Amino acid sequence: MATAVKSRRIDVLSTPKQLPPGYREDRRSVYWVDKLPPIPGAEGTTQFVLTDWQDKLCGTKPVNAQWTGDRPTPIWKVSQAAQKAEASQRVVDLAGHKNCHRDYVPDRAVRTKVSDAAQTASCSARIEQLAKEKTFSALPVKESWEFDCYVWDPEISKSAKNARCSDRLDNLAEPKRYHRSFQVARPVMWSVDDSSLKAIASLRIQQLARPKSRSKYETFDPYKVSNGALHARPTPRVDELSAPIPRKVRQKKQTGGGSS
Repeated sequence: MATAVKSRRIDVLSTPKQLPPGYREDRRSVYWVDKLPPIPGAEGTTQFVLTDWQDKLCGTKPVNAQWTGDRPTPIWKVSQAAQKAEASQRVVDLAGHKNCHRDYVPDRAVRTKVSDAAQTASCSARIEQLAKEKTFSALPVKESWEFDCYVWDPEISKSAKNARCSDRLDNLAEPKRYHRSFQVARPVMWSVDDSSLKAIASLRIQQLARPKSRSKYETFDPYKVSNGALHARPTPRVDELSAPIPRKVRQKKQTGGGSS
């Protein structure tokens, strides 16, 4: 009797996985339902039921009755009437090219031909004078400034050097005088004269400069207002001056609030 061959671990792992009981293949529909369709089709898919309006909306757009398909070739036969047709005057006008502006001048060529009159023309004396280059005279540079051309001696005529101004110009050239009460600013430090240093205050100034003497039993409150000041009444003139200007007085707005 043959002995049973013991299975190896690799043989157990190589066996395919067994399908569970009640397994069914994936449905061909793109969606998933919890229960089978009520009316399964021939291939097991759901059979949809549409209304007449839904069926009409799902249909293709009808083609126009006058629509003609594309021509099979860009070359087609032209009818005899089209060959013998004559365009109206309006079509002829529209088919004509656009005219240029009356002042339009075409571009000149790069090489232009000079006329014989221009070649033999002679300029006037004024044009020759304007065509000459401007000449400048040498600047009278000072001898001590030979290397600086921006400094030169101003040529002042002898008549200008010996000229005398009028009395009016002489008066205008005088500086403005100070006010008769003008005083020059005093220096920061100045000397005090001997009379001021040796001056002695008079008896009256000494009395005014001495502080008020009070006894040690006298209590003085500088912030206490006297009874006379408390009961004082301003005069009618003071009341008039203290009142605000009438044009700057604004009445308060009274809002009509209802009482509860």
